[in-house]
Amino acid sequence: MAKIQVDLSPEEDKIVEVYKLMHNLKTKQEAIKRMIKYFKVEIKPKNINEKDYYST
Repeated sequence: MAKIQVDLSPEEDKIVEVYKLMHNLKTKQEAIKRMIKYFKVEIKPKNINEKDYYST
């Protein structure tokens, strides 16, 4: 598991705190973990087309 330290602005900190309270979570870490699950990441090649990338 990767560990990171995030410097939040006061406004960002308030958003995380409200999310934590609204979902009855114990820590801000739990809140941030839940919040990032709303996103999906896809990695695709930038400089070559998909056909060339996926062929072996």
